[in-house]
Amino acid sequence: MKSTGPMESPEMERKRRSTIIWVIALAFVGLVFDGYDLVVYGAVLPGFMGPDAAKWIGDHALTPKDAGMLGSYAMIGMMLGALVAGTLGDLIGRRKVMLASIAWFSIGMAVSAMAETLTAFGVWRFITGLGVGALAGTTGAMAAEFAPPGKKNLATAFVYAGIPLGSLLSALLAIFLLPVIGWRGMFLIGALPLVTLLPLAIWKLPESVAWLASRGRLDEARKVSERTGVPIPETEIKPQQSAAASAADARAGWAGLFTVYLVPAIVIGFVSAFCLLLVYSLNTWLPKIMLPIMGQNGSLALLLVLNAGAMVGTLYGSTLADRHGPQRIVALGFLAGALAMGAIGLIAATIDVPMAAKAGEIQQLADVSGIVVALLLLTIAITGLGTSGTQTLIYGLAANYYRTNVRGAGVAWTAAFGRIGGIFGPIFGAFLAVKFAGELHSIFYVLGGIALVGLALTLIIPKSKAATVAQSMAPTTAPAAAVPASKSRLYGTIMAVVDHTGNKLTRARISEFVSLTGSKVHLVYLAPEHVLSAEVSQTDRDVDPKHVANLQAYVNEVNAQGVPAEGQILTATLYGRGKAVVDLAEQLRSDLIILNTEEGGQRAKAELAQEVARQNPKMAVLIARSTQ
Repeated sequence: MKSTGPMESPEMERKRRSTIIWVIALAFVGLVFDGYDLVVYGAVLPGFMGPDAAKWIGDHALTPKDAGMLGSYAMIGMMLGALVAGTLGDLIGRRKVMLASIAWFSIGMAVSAMAETLTAFGVWRFITGLGVGALAGTTGAMAAEFAPPGKKNLATAFVYAGIPLGSLLSALLAIFLLPVIGWRGMFLIGALPLVTLLPLAIWKLPESVAWLASRGRLDEARKVSERTGVPIPETEIKPQQSAAASAADARAGWAGLFTVYLVPAIVIGFVSAFCLLLVYSLNTWLPKIMLPIMGQNGSLALLLVLNAGAMVGTLYGSTLADRHGPQRIVALGFLAGALAMGAIGLIAATIDVPMAAKAGEIQQLADVSGIVVALLLLTIAITGLGTSGTQTLIYGLAANYYRTNVRGAGVAWTAAFGRIGGIFGPIFGAFLAVKFAGELHSIFYVLGGIALVGLALTLIIPKSKAATVAQSMAPTTAPAAAVPASKSRLYGTIMAVVDHTGNKLTRARISEFVSLTGSKVHLVYLAPEHVLSAEVSQTDRDVDPKHVANLQAYVNEVNAQGVPAEGQILTATLYGRGKAVVDLAEQLRSDLIILNTEEGGQRAKAELAQEVARQNPKMAVLIARSTQ
C-alpha cells in the first residue's frame, strides 16, 4: 500500500511554503557561488597574460596554452566531484552532500587565493572544482524533489539560474573591485559561503522527503514531512511488472541509471557536454578574444551581458519548459545560440581587428562605431541565452527525466559528463584563439556549429516513458438507464476532471449539475503522483486505493442521479496533462470539460484550462470553484 504524507491543513501548507522558499533560496545562493567560480578565472585571465603578469602570480605571463590548461584543472575536479556526488547523494542523502560541498569549495577558494605559484594555484583549482561539481550535481535533484506541483522545471531552472547570476556578479565585481583588491581578493569573495551560507544551510536545509521515502526510511520521512509540511510522494506499486523489470526499477543510483536509462543518459550527457564546451570556451576566453575590439573593461562588460542574457533565458525558458516540455525549449535555446554566434561572426567580419597581443604585450584596439558595439552586446546577450541559459534548462531536463531513486545519479551524470566539455572548453578556446588569430569571425562560426550539434543531439533524446496511461472503471451500483431522447439536455457527454483534493460539497453540486445538463458523464481522476515523465509507464496504473475509492464513490453518486456515469484514472506528465485531457475528451466526443482539480489552487486550475484551450480552442471548459 502506498504511503502518504500528513493531511493537508493551513498550518501544513504554511510550513510547506516556508520549507520550499528556504530550500530553493539556499540552493540558489549555493549555485551563485558556483557561477562566480566559473567566471572569476576568466575575469582575471587578462591580467595573468598581461604585461604586469609577474605582479599577479608566478614569474611570467601565461601563454594561451598554459592559460587553457590552468582553466581546465577546475573542470576536471568538477567532473569528478559531480560523479562522486551522484553516488553519495542517492545513498546517504542530498542534504549531507550539499553541506559538505559548500564547505569544501569555500575552503578551496580561500586557499587558492593564497597560492604563490602557478602549480599550487592549479592544484587548488582542481580541489575547489571537486566541491563545486558536487554541489551542481546534487542541487538539481534537491530542487526537483521540493518543488511545488506544476513548477518543477521552473524551480530547478530558478536554482540553476544562480550560475549565470554568479557569473554576472563575478564580471561586475571584476570591473569595479579587481583594480582595488586584486585577483586574490576576487578569489576570497568566493570563500564567503563558509561563514554565511553554510551556517544557514545547517539550520534550515532539511533532507529530501522523497529521497527518504525512496530508500524505505518511512518513519524518518514522516517526521521530516510533519516538520516541513512537505508531503511524502506516493510510492509506486507495479504488480504487473515482471520480476526482472521490478528488480531494474528497484536499483538506485548508478545501477538504476545505467540499466533503465542507459541510452537517454548517454545522449543527455553529450548534450550537456557540448553545451558546457560552449559555456566554458566563452566564459574563459570571451574577454581575451574581444580585447582588441572592446578594451579591458569593455571585454569584461561582455561577460556581464553574456550572463545577463543567460539569466533571462533561464527564467523565461523554464516557464516555457513547464508548459511545453524541457526538450523542446533546450533545442530552441541551442538554435538561438547558434544564430546569435553566427551573427557575431558576420559583425566581426566587418571589423578590422588588430592582431592579438602576445603574452606580456599591450593590446592595440580596433576602431568601432557605437552601433556595432550595440549589436555586439545584443548578440552576446542572446548567445548567453543559448549557452549558459540553455545549460540550466538541461539540468532541469535531467532532474525531471529520471525517477526519484536514480535522480541524484542522473543529474550528477549530466553535470559530470558535461564537465568533459567544461574541461576542454578553456583548451578549445585557446586553440581557436591561436588558430584563428586575426580571424575573429571564424571563432564564432565554429562555436555556432557546435551549438547546432547540441541542437541535433537534443532532438534525438529518447522520449521518457509513456506520457499517458489510463484505466477505466464502471459504477459498482446498478447502472443508470440512458437518458431518454425526449429529455432535452444541453450536453451529450460531459467529462469532469477531478483529483485527490476535491471536497464533498463541490462534488455534490457538480453531480447535480451534470445530472441536469448531460446525457452521459465521464469522470476522470488526474493522478497527482506522477508529475514526472520518468515516473509514468505502461504498467504504472496503480494509485492510492483511497483515491480509487473516492473516484468510485463519485461515479456511483452521479450514476444515482439517473445519468449513466463511468470513471477513468488518467496518469500524465505534468507538462503533457492538457494534451492528455483534450485527447481523452476527443476520444469520448465530450461536449464539455469541467475542471474540478484542487492541487495548486485556483491558479493551477486556470493554467490547466489554458492548456486545454491551447490544445483545442473549440472545446467548452467550465472551471468549478471550490466550496468550503
